Amino acid sequence: MGIRFAHALPPWAWGVGGLALVLFAVAAYRHARTVLSPGRWLLLVALRTLALAGVAIILMRPVRLEPAPAATGRAVAVVVDDSRSMQLPDAQGTETRLQRARQLVATRLRPLLQGDFDLRVFAAADALREIPSEDALTGGGRGSDLAGAASAMAERAAAGEFVGMVLVSDGAASTPVPPSPGTLPVFTIGVGAAGSVIDREVRDVAVSDVSVVDSVAEVTASLVSHGPRDTVDVRLLENGRPLEVRQVRLPGNSQPVRERFRVTPPRTAATEYRVEVAEVAGELTAANNRGTVFVPAPGEPHAVLILEGAPGFEHNFLTRALARDTGLDVDIVVRKGRKENGDPTFYVQGAASRTAALVDGFPKTREQLFRYAAIVLGNVEADFLSRAQLDMLLSFVEQRGGGLAIIGARSFGERGVIGTELGRVLGVEARGAGAINAAAAASSRQGTRIDLTSAGQRHPVMTLTPAPGSDASVSPWSSLPSLAAAAAVGRPRPGAEILAMVSGPAGEPQPLVAVQRAGRGRTLVFTGEGAWRWRMGLPASNLAYETFWRQALRWLAVQAPARVAVEVEAPSIGAPTPIAVRVVSPEFEPIGDANVQVRVEEPGGATRTLPAVLDAGEPGLYRATLLTLNAGVHRLDVEAQRAGASLGRSSVQVFAGGQDPEFVDPRRNDALLQRLAESTGGTRLDRSDLEGLPALIRKAAASPTARLVERDLWHNGWSFLGLCMVLGTEWALRRRWGLR
Repeated sequence: MGIRFAHALPPWAWGVGGLALVLFAVAAYRHARTVLSPGRWLLLVALRTLALAGVAIILMRPVRLEPAPAATGRAVAVVVDDSRSMQLPDAQGTETRLQRARQLVATRLRPLLQGDFDLRVFAAADALREIPSEDALTGGGRGSDLAGAASAMAERAAAGEFVGMVLVSDGAASTPVPPSPGTLPVFTIGVGAAGSVIDREVRDVAVSDVSVVDSVAEVTASLVSHGPRDTVDVRLLENGRPLEVRQVRLPGNSQPVRERFRVTPPRTAATEYRVEVAEVAGELTAANNRGTVFVPAPGEPHAVLILEGAPGFEHNFLTRALARDTGLDVDIVVRKGRKENGDPTFYVQGAASRTAALVDGFPKTREQLFRYAAIVLGNVEADFLSRAQLDMLLSFVEQRGGGLAIIGARSFGERGVIGTELGRVLGVEARGAGAINAAAAASSRQGTRIDLTSAGQRHPVMTLTPAPGSDASVSPWSSLPSLAAAAAVGRPRPGAEILAMVSGPAGEPQPLVAVQRAGRGRTLVFTGEGAWRWRMGLPASNLAYETFWRQALRWLAVQAPARVAVEVEAPSIGAPTPIAVRVVSPEFEPIGDANVQVRVEEPGGATRTLPAVLDAGEPGLYRATLLTLNAGVHRLDVEAQRAGASLGRSSVQVFAGGQDPEFVDPRRNDALLQRLAESTGGTRLDRSDLEGLPALIRKAAASPTARLVERDLWHNGWSFLGLCMVLGTEWALRRRWGLR
C-alpha cells in the first residue's frame, strides 16, 4: 500500500526545510574550510546533512498503510436502537418502530445469519449493553448515541472476534456522528416513516440577553410542519401563564418559520418561557410540540467605576440614571480642582469597601482595579492618568476581561485619552489618523441626527422600546432631542463595529457609538456631548436616556468574568453536560492547585457534589460533568479553595429538558444511516434487500481495503542503526582529519 508521513508538510516546506538543513550543516563546518581540502569538507557537510535529514524524517513519522488482519471470528453484533423514539408508530401501520425491530430481528435477521455467524444482540441508547434477546428491548433509553455504539463495537472487535455489526434504528441520533465512528463494518436497516408524515414541531427556542437589554427581551422559536401546508395556533407562556396566542402559517415540507415574541421578564426571579403549538389528529408525536427557554434570576450587581475629568451636567444625569439599576453597583470619582501645591482634588462616592482605594482618583493596585467589571472615562485628558495607570487599564481590558467606555468630547480632543496607548483597544482612531471628518474642529455643533447602522439595529446596546403612544414603525432614535455636539474621531479600527453615526459640519458621517473586542474584554466609544438633553427634552415616561446608558454599561460589565467563573450549557436529560470552572487570583492569574467542588441542587431539592478536575491543557481550568434525569431548574454552587482558604464562590442556574433532542425531526433519518454505514465500510439496506446481507458481511470482513492501519517504518532497529552509522562515520573522519 502507499507510504506517507503521519505529520506531513506542504510542498513548499520541503524546499525550505531542505535548504535550512544544508545551511545548518555548512555553518557547523564553516571554520574547517581553511584546514580541509574541498573534497573532505564537502563529505563532512554531506554526512551532517544526511544525519539531520534522517532525524527530520523520523520526526515526521513515515508510515505505510496496510490492510488490517482479516477478522477470524464468526460473531455478528445485532445492535437495536432502544431509545424513546423507537416507541413511535412505524410506517407500515399502528405497530411501533420497536415492535417492528423486534420482528425484524426474530423473523428475518436470525434465520438469515445464524447459519453462518454467531449472533449477539445489543441494545443501543445512551450506552451500549448486551441483552439475552430482542425481547429484552424496552424503548426507554433517554437518547440515541448511535456513533458511540459503533465506536464501542469497533473496540470490542479489535481482537478479531466480530466480523460485522447490523444496526436497526430510525436514525434519530441525539448526539452528532463523527466522520469516522469506527473500523467495524456497520450495516444499517431503517425502521419508521421516512417520507410524508403529519407532525408539528417547535425547535431552537431562545431568548435574547436580558442581562443587557433593559426592559424588553425577545423570545424566538422555529416552527416546522413535516407534511402539508398548515396554519397553527402558537402559544407563549410565562411560568405556565399564557401571554400571547397567534396564528402562524407554516409552508410545510419541513421548512422552518422563525417567530419572535417580545417579553418583559421580571428582574427579581427566574422565569420560564414556553412556546407550544396545538396537537393535530394523526400527528406522529406531540413530544416535540413545545420548547422551553429559561431566564435565570439576576445575580450579584456588577461593580462599575466612573472617572470624570471635571464636574458637569452629564455626571449628574448619568449618576441618577444608574443609581436605579439594581444590576450595577457604581462608584464615582470626579476631579474637582487642585490644591495649593498643584495636586488634584477629587469627589469620591461609592461603596465603603472600595472607596478607600480611590482617594487619589484611581485605584492604587491591579487587585483594587480588577474588582470592577467596567470602567468609564468621561472627559478625561491624557494628563489625568499616569503611564502606570494606563498600563493597568490595558491589563484590565485585555487580561482581566473588563469593559471600558470612553465618553465626553475632551476624551477625544488633541490632548484626550484617545491619543494615549489606551487608544489601541478602542473602536476608532484618534482624529488625525485618517479622520473621517477632517474638516471638523473639536466637535460638530450642527446636524447631530442619529442614524443606526445595520450592526446597531441588531445590537443590544442600541435597543430602545417605542414610548407609549408613539408610532411603533418609527425608530425611537429618530425622536431624540439633538446632542450638544459630537467629537470628530478617526477611522474605525479593524474588527470594530460602528453602531450609530451622526453628521459632521459638511454632512459627512462620523461615528457616534463604536464597540470593539480587545483581548478578553470589550470597549465602547460614545463621541456625543450633552446626551443629558435627551432626558431634559423628553416626557418623563420616555426612558430612552436611562435605557441606553444602563444597557451600554451592562453590555460592558456582564461579560467580565468573576474570580471563580462557571460555564455550562443547558443540559439535556440523560446526556452528560460538561461544566467548565475557571479559577484566577485577585490579579486574574490562573490558579492550578485549587480544590474545586460543584454542588448541584436538583429541581426536587436533592443535592450532590461533583469534583472538578484540573485540565492539563489549560492553566486554571477545571472540568466536571453533570448528568441529570430530572427536568427543571438546577442550581450549581461552585467553591474553589486552596490550603483550606476560600478563593471564591459562584452560582448559576440552568434549565434541563427545555428541548428533547430525541424527537427533533422524528422522521426516519436515512441520510444519517447512510453516512454511518459508508464511513465504516458497510452498507445501508432496505428491508427488502436483506437476502444479500450474509454475503455483504463476509465480503466486508475479508476485503483487503475494509480497514487500513498505519505501520511505522522508522520504529525498528534498521533506522537506528543507519543513523548511528552516519554519525559514527562523520565522527571517525573528523578525528582522522584532525578536527575535534
